Amino acid sequence: MGMTKSYELLDSGDLSKLEIVGGYKLQRSSPTSAYGKETPGIWKDLHATYIKNDSGSGHWNFQKKVPESFTIEFSNLTFKIKLTPFGHIGLFPEQETNWNRIREIGKKKQGLEVLNLFAYSGGSTLACLDAGMSVCHVDASKGMVDWARENAKLSGLDSKPVRWIVDDVMKFIRREIKRGKKYQGLILDPPSFGRGSKGEVWKIEENLSELMDALMELSDSKPEFVILSCHSQGFSPLTLERILSSRIKTKGNYETTELYIPETSGKKYPAGFCTFFKKS
Repeated sequence: MGMTKSYELLDSGDLSKLEIVGGYKLQRSSPTSAYGKETPGIWKDLHATYIKNDSGSGHWNFQKKVPESFTIEFSNLTFKIKLTPFGHIGLFPEQETNWNRIREIGKKKQGLEVLNLFAYSGGSTLACLDAGMSVCHVDASKGMVDWARENAKLSGLDSKPVRWIVDDVMKFIRREIKRGKKYQGLILDPPSFGRGSKGEVWKIEENLSELMDALMELSDSKPEFVILSCHSQGFSPLTLERILSSRIKTKGNYETTELYIPETSGKKYPAGFCTFFKKS
């Protein structure tokens, strides 16, 4: 795995986005970019194109050779990149704003215990470890937890205090409540739809309220910070803020925004919604 340079979003439009990842030029399908391309002339000379099918999966068409995996530097962390059959690459650049928020909190408060759910390839976990926090990283996919562990090692953070958990999120939380475990920081980026480690079905419309109530038990409804983001169209930034503010019983500041990735054209690529709570 050769080390190459970082990540750039060149352009988006016509239900696609154009990225340079570690020097490789990739086109991926993008349901949020239902608008025209800003700079159509640059959409050529590609390394690979991801084409989505109706069942939610898809495939990559390779125009040039791309290694099975490679590493990049992004946000002062090191990530392993792989072109997966689902069109993911192992990096969500729109979360960098949240990683910087985590680092700011870490400058003022050391040793916070953080629960990171649906934690995927671990960007937020790495940011927490980097900021002097201890993390419980939970994802239902063993492959993704292994990938996150690898990212921690690549970033020189594997000796920091972290628990790697492969489990269904709700089942794990119920066990933590029984154990009397408490967390000061909560991070979650729930999918619209997902399956737990043993096939348990997750639907954000049906399960998010129950999950948030359980997380309040784990933090006595007084967390130091919460980062709640999602990519489900029915959950606007304002909805996410109300979900938190109706449950958190301590004073603090809410920052509620759309997540985006800056394009080299100067435009912003829409990439989900987020509310960030910090105790005052």
